[in-house]
Amino acid sequence: MKIERIETHGEEQRIRQDFGVSELCAKVLACRCQDDEQIRQVLNQDLTLHPCQSPELTQILKRLDTARQRHEKVLIAGDYDADGLCATAIMKEALDRAGIVSGFYIPHRLNEGYGLSAQTVQLARDKGYSLILTVDNGVAAHPALTLAKQLGVEVIVTDHHVIQQEPECLTLLHPTRMGKPWQYCCGAGVALQLSMAMTGPRKRPIMLAAIATIADMMPLWEENRILVRLGLKYLNERQFTAIEALNDKKCELWTEKEVAYQIVPKLNAAGRLAELCNINNIVRYLLLEDPAQIESAAAQIRQINQKRRQMSDKMTKTAMEQMHPEDAFHVIADKEFHEGIIGLVAGRIMNETHRPTLVLAPSAQGYKGSVRSVPGLDIQVFFEDLRGYLIQFGGHAQAAGIEVAADQLEPLRQAILAKMETLDLALPEPTLQVLPVSAQEINLTALHELDQLAPFGQQFEPVTFEVSGLTILQYAKMKEVYPKWQTTNGVDLIDAISFNRELDNPHPASWIGQLQINRFRGREKCSILVETVE
Repeated sequence: MKIERIETHGEEQRIRQDFGVSELCAKVLACRCQDDEQIRQVLNQDLTLHPCQSPELTQILKRLDTARQRHEKVLIAGDYDADGLCATAIMKEALDRAGIVSGFYIPHRLNEGYGLSAQTVQLARDKGYSLILTVDNGVAAHPALTLAKQLGVEVIVTDHHVIQQEPECLTLLHPTRMGKPWQYCCGAGVALQLSMAMTGPRKRPIMLAAIATIADMMPLWEENRILVRLGLKYLNERQFTAIEALNDKKCELWTEKEVAYQIVPKLNAAGRLAELCNINNIVRYLLLEDPAQIESAAAQIRQINQKRRQMSDKMTKTAMEQMHPEDAFHVIADKEFHEGIIGLVAGRIMNETHRPTLVLAPSAQGYKGSVRSVPGLDIQVFFEDLRGYLIQFGGHAQAAGIEVAADQLEPLRQAILAKMETLDLALPEPTLQVLPVSAQEINLTALHELDQLAPFGQQFEPVTFEVSGLTILQYAKMKEVYPKWQTTNGVDLIDAISFNRELDNPHPASWIGQLQINRFRGREKCSILVETVE
């Protein structure tokens, strides 16, 4: 992999002077922030959320109050991913607290697909619902919205997905209409604003919206930055039992990384393997209070996630075996693949091979596929003149979903490969961007300050550091496998540890990886989680 060193062009000196931060943090801010306004957002420690007061939100509040007075039944129409599940739980709790009779429905991923459907609208009408409130979906549910109008069922749409055609609904609450500082909100973030307007700011909805913001990889600027910080603060109070129970082992400190790795996959797993559980029970789980019920349900969710991991590993292995390494665009189908897992597999193979990848599983009409692309290749543009091979296509520049008839699969594959030959596309060599720092810049004070820059994530990515100037005191293999260097910068002891079994260099000139604080039995120590060495 190519190493690309980030140049800060001395900007860190100005940032140190203007903002009073360490040289280490100044370098991070210099390479991750586009302007001083973003620096101020990162350094701002105010955790006060801003309540939205848009005309659309006011109109929704009036309609919901009318529903309460008339004893109408409101159906919350959610989605099966982590954002949609959290958004549904937020709205269900808010409506309950407001005294509004409500139910909720999450569609079956494989049998019903994404978003509000005409079938759900009809069932809602048959069961006496006069108002539908969507969360994390709705802007593209045009057939369902048309039927709702015909049946006399009013629909409020709250969503954050791209509006390609104006939805025909009573009211639309959307980040692009809400404006600053809410323009980056996910579905649960939009739901939180409505919840706060109804019942005030409360900890569980804030934690759920923070989890969803991390899950949906939303830009961590403006309100999202405050929301995730506040949500993590509340999570670390250890009062959200349903979230604590999902963790495989006790988490010392909830961070955005812990949430992304320990919580989000478990919430998403239930939607991916919809045949193993009723996805609506995940919403009920997030609202549980009884510890015994929580632990029983959490054990089942953890088992589903373990099944998801096993299936994903097996499918990835099969896909790698079937793959043609020489192909510029991998197209891999197997009758044993599971539709709910193909996106994960496509992402893995794309990351491993650095080639655009389409992985397909059997469907009622042939095959459903998930595409993951590489930088420089817009999937939407690429498939524009290939739509004739497809039954369905939807997505964005780097990820998409398709459906293709069985007899069109091989012609599609040939057409994809033929088109790749016509493109003047130089697929980039995999590059690891690193920020060079000297050993003298590393100390516990600087690393604590670095932690204060969190959360890291979309549009404010974690920095990979290249540390030089360390003196090696000892080199050994932990468990005879993993390399560990005990080093010093002349003042502090710094452990450099790698979990790359193939890495074996007793005397590197520099270490590339993440800087972190190692906490053990109340003691703290500077450490480097090493990806590679130079």
